[in-house]
Amino acid sequence: MEENEKPAARLGLALSGGGYRAAAFHLGTLRTMNKLNILKKITVLSTVSGGSIVGAAYVLASQTKSYPEFESNFILKLKKGVVKRILTSFTFIVIGICLTLWLGLMVYFQFTSYPWISILMALAFLLLIIFHQFSIFPVSSIIERIYNDIFFEGLTLPELPDEPILAINSTNLETGRQFTFSKYRMADSTYDYSFKGAPIKFTPKGFPISRAVMASSCVPFAFTPIPISAQFFIDVADMKRVKPRLIDGGVFDNQGMHKLTSKTSAYNCNIVITSDAGNKMPFQSSYKNVFTLLVRTVDIFMNRIKKTQMMDNLYNDVITKENEIVFISLGWDLEECIPGFVYNLSNKNIKQSLIEAHQIPMEYLDPHNESAILTYMEERVGYKELLKRKQENSKLEIARKVGTNLTALSDTQIRALVNQSEILAELQIKLYCPSILV
Repeated sequence: MEENEKPAARLGLALSGGGYRAAAFHLGTLRTMNKLNILKKITVLSTVSGGSIVGAAYVLASQTKSYPEFESNFILKLKKGVVKRILTSFTFIVIGICLTLWLGLMVYFQFTSYPWISILMALAFLLLIIFHQFSIFPVSSIIERIYNDIFFEGLTLPELPDEPILAINSTNLETGRQFTFSKYRMADSTYDYSFKGAPIKFTPKGFPISRAVMASSCVPFAFTPIPISAQFFIDVADMKRVKPRLIDGGVFDNQGMHKLTSKTSAYNCNIVITSDAGNKMPFQSSYKNVFTLLVRTVDIFMNRIKKTQMMDNLYNDVITKENEIVFISLGWDLEECIPGFVYNLSNKNIKQSLIEAHQIPMEYLDPHNESAILTYMEERVGYKELLKRKQENSKLEIARKVGTNLTALSDTQIRALVNQSEILAELQIKLYCPSILV
């Protein structure tokens, strides 16, 4: 490469977590990228939790189906709830029967000459929950089978296509770092570079995509942490050195941006589009038990990580950074995007190359003429036409009220989520990354 030649563009797409809400929301981003003829330009898809469901499904379908075919097929799958299948699974029914019998016997012995047996049974039940909860009810294994039935049909990591690269992110409880799955590699950087002794390596050969996605979406408190079996260690003896236990990738990075923006990452890209299904964090003032307090605490941590990443990638030292970053969020309103761009411009958070790409007249910049820039940018990105396609506020409220679980979605919910993402993605890409549209 010549001294002044720019490096080849590597386009990364980050798909955030958020259960089925995220999976539906990201369809709008994918639809817009297809419309703008940049979907096939993606080099790396970095996914988390619900984003891993749609990301893995898209990558698998991209080699044999057109985007519209994939989307229509995937929407049908979003109408199949995982939660309902868990509750009607054989394992859950057996556990439910056993639990009912156990509780029934506890009550029965209260009215006999041996009430102390009820106390022993209650203590035994408590000890079982404390020490063997995940063994008694392996909910993650059930969900893995459901993912496999609905989305992945028994496929394994090596069956992923070479392009685009899919990076499925989870959080490793043992190291506190990301554990990432892809076609040729399963890894946690702690095991690669900073672990005592030889590096610890894993093989993706035969590893189910459904299990990787389950690890990525393994919600703390609710699901069973995912271990790495002996067959996936290159050196089985390393099982005595480490015991990876994987949970939801959103605990470490719920937007999926880290792998794409870290300079030392094998998945680093210089153009990054982030589709974030996170909502505005609501006020909450009622904490009636430890569980609700823990959930709220985790939400605060994850929201803080998100804001820190946004500050680092979108606002801090933007002028000196080479990356082009586009951020799309369910919590944002269409009307705020162009004023936000103008505000960033006034605060010198827009690179000179982007100013030149938009050909903003110098007389608007010095001195800063906010109203003139606003009008100019609205015309440049076709804002009036986008505004005509904006859905009603009532539909936006429907989208934002969808939970982050794995419950089946209705047509109305899916349309509301897809439409919001679709229009936001088009505006944000045109604002912050016009170079990719050339």
